[in-house]
Amino acid sequence: MPEVRLERGGAIATLVIDAPARGNSLDAELLTQLEAHLTTLAGEAEGGEVRVVVLRGAGPRGFSTGYHLPSLLAELEVGPSVSDFREHPLERALRALEELPLPSVAVIQGNAYGAGCELALACDLRIASERAKLCMPPAKLGVLYSATGMRRLLELVGPAITRELLFTACVVESERALSLGLLNRVVPHEGLEAAASALCEQIAANSALSIRHTKTILRSFLAAPDLEPGQLSEIARLRQECFDSGDFAARTAGWRKG
Repeated sequence: MPEVRLERGGAIATLVIDAPARGNSLDAELLTQLEAHLTTLAGEAEGGEVRVVVLRGAGPRGFSTGYHLPSLLAELEVGPSVSDFREHPLERALRALEELPLPSVAVIQGNAYGAGCELALACDLRIASERAKLCMPPAKLGVLYSATGMRRLLELVGPAITRELLFTACVVESERALSLGLLNRVVPHEGLEAAASALCEQIAANSALSIRHTKTILRSFLAAPDLEPGQLSEIARLRQECFDSGDFAARTAGWRKG
């Protein structure tokens, strides 16, 4: 059964998105589990036992291929789905990851697409195999990427590259992702585990208090101003217009029941 596992090993806690049969694609239940684990780890931060949190996917197919499309379509049948609404499980998990007082490292052995890519970008650092590929595919599906996701991309790569990634929905190979600032390090596939462990151990050897406070200050610098209620309403309207469109229905026809 798909789950998010919390594995503990000394100073390093690892969160594993475990749904390899479907490419570790995400749904509300997995995201709720992820948020719960992050909340637990945040509560333990001052104790100092855990110094670094790793986020990774299970199996050989990669980090996460994004939001599980059948689950997305099922959500749309009962109401608004993945959106800027703060209480959606995806937004809650991303917020918990960004606000985690411990340093977080995404270990990307393969594909990180859509919502999976969002989770990786919400981590503090990203180390990837040379086989890793990143992609933001909303335009291929006919949906509108969230404003919070756009902000995150803008912070990392600037407006021109953000436009390119979202307009083209192109797959970005690891070396280009590194050059763009989407990744911190790229290593040979066979050496990913050792390199990720070495990076985490290097962080864990430093002052936990210093790193926690550094994260707090950096978040204050990077915090975007809250959008006005009218802006939030307009964004929600634009996203719903995409979900209601014939274009979206045509692009997802193969996933629909019947």
